[in-house]
Amino acid sequence: MSKEKKILLIIIVNLLIVVSEIIFGYISNSFALIADALHNAGDVLAVIITYIALILGVKTTTFKKTFGYIKAEMMAAFVNTLFLFITMALMIYQSIDRFFNPEIIDPIYMIVVGIIAVIANGISAYILNNIGVSACASHDHTPHNHNGDEDANIKSAYLHMLSDALISVAVVVAGIFIYFFKIYYIDSILTMVFSVYILFHSYPLLKKSFLSLMDMNTSDISEHELEKIIKKDTRIVEYHDLHISNPSSKYSFISFHIVLDDDSITLQEIESITNKMKIDLKINGFNHILIQADSIMNIQNKTNCVI
Repeated sequence: MSKEKKILLIIIVNLLIVVSEIIFGYISNSFALIADALHNAGDVLAVIITYIALILGVKTTTFKKTFGYIKAEMMAAFVNTLFLFITMALMIYQSIDRFFNPEIIDPIYMIVVGIIAVIANGISAYILNNIGVSACASHDHTPHNHNGDEDANIKSAYLHMLSDALISVAVVVAGIFIYFFKIYYIDSILTMVFSVYILFHSYPLLKKSFLSLMDMNTSDISEHELEKIIKKDTRIVEYHDLHISNPSSKYSFISFHIVLDDDSITLQEIESITNKMKIDLKINGFNHILIQADSIMNIQNKTNCVI
């Protein structure tokens, strides 16, 4: 079975688990089971993003779509995490009310559906981990190879499924406590803990996806470090029109103009300067680099033309 088919199977199985947890959470009156379902739904969408990245990654760009579907991953991630934030806020509000006004919960559904979710999420995590390991083994880990980003997507999906399995274990344990000790408020406590955990866990992705969609710089390099790379050659007097963006987890774009103080410099020398610069930029994570060279005389002429 291909990598894509395995991930698609994981998506289908986990969607069935999400639907089951919501239905039986409603029947059993368990908010914890519903919270687990919503968290699982978010993580299923994370796996869907990985699947989309695999499918769209092989599509070529066109004249109409010069960037292809490069932002599809971040768009889906932003919508997903925003949905989680809204639903978790509602779950916290409802669970606080339920804590002070506890209702009878049928723990059998919590235990049975929780165990099924543990098994499904555990198998999903195992399959995704194996896919990631086999993918890593087949790739060349050089600074210029970026297929490893695809493996990072799979690794992220694996961690999502693993966290789902652990949360489902907590639901089963809560169901057992309710069954034997009739401590119904534990469902509300667990719901609040799950919700806070999910909000904390999701915030970095919400922030990263929002900044990516706004074409903001989310790279790790500092302004000082970048300036050192650009001005390493003493013939470069300044740089301008700097643009940095990270449209997806796989791509990091940078473009800028450099100003050279030597008008007699040849095209071959300019290419030598920019090629050395590109090597340093690639080491720092940039894989789509555009550099334009300007002479200082050309810059002065442009300045003189400004009214």
